[in-house]
Amino acid sequence: MRVIGVTSGKGGVGKTTVSVNLAVELAKRGKKVVLLDGDLGLSNAQILLNARVEYSYGHVLSGQKTLEEIMVQSEYGVTLVPGSSGSSALARLTRLQLLGLIHALSALDDCDYLVVDTAAGISDNVTVLFGACDIKLLLIQNEPSSIADAYATVKVLQQEFNLSDIMLTPVQVTNERESENIHKRINKVTAQFLGISLEYSTGIRKDPVVLNSARLGQPAILHAPESDIAQDIRRLVDVITESAGKSTSASDIKISVGAGAKG
Repeated sequence: MRVIGVTSGKGGVGKTTVSVNLAVELAKRGKKVVLLDGDLGLSNAQILLNARVEYSYGHVLSGQKTLEEIMVQSEYGVTLVPGSSGSSALARLTRLQLLGLIHALSALDDCDYLVVDTAAGISDNVTVLFGACDIKLLLIQNEPSSIADAYATVKVLQQEFNLSDIMLTPVQVTNERESENIHKRINKVTAQFLGISLEYSTGIRKDPVVLNSARLGQPAILHAPESDIAQDIRRLVDVITESAGKSTSASDIKISVGAGAKG
């Protein structure tokens, strides 16, 4: 199993849109894909997958259900591990509980890719899950608060987990040139002040198709396969599948996180 994490320092940049379309495109290519809605307290991936969710990860924590029993098979070939909508308890899981989730997911059989759609910000719910991923996509917009939050996210990941294998993915850009310029700007800052060189994946263009597809409950990659975002998602999947990359073992992360866990 390869684990792909999608995060951002700032909310509202399109993490779930990228995560869902990324997962669906991988499934279209014949891969067996599981999507974890890692925004455990405010989950919404089921909306974009047009999936009916009966149980959430809260039922697993309470012992009412197993992880396999809450998983939902969507009509688009992606299996969803749902969080919960409006659960403050799930939004504040302890590191031990998060490690239990990582362990359970790592034991899943018959899965080629696990896509983790994290919450926004730099809480443990985000950093622990993201740190356990092999491929780490950090989404960033071309605006000051998103750039500042992305830098803060990189800084926290380096300090807590000594991570540097992060791929910057600019979103809602107008063209590839703008995307590359964003990477150059933030990479210059992280190199100067953190000693980290960020990899570059590709840009995801702003596209009105996203809103229309969300209203229909159909991923944009299927709703409008020739749209800008569909083309960009396919290019992103190419980068992920073709690049050998410098991946970090999830088991290594679990050891380091577990050693530093409190309580």
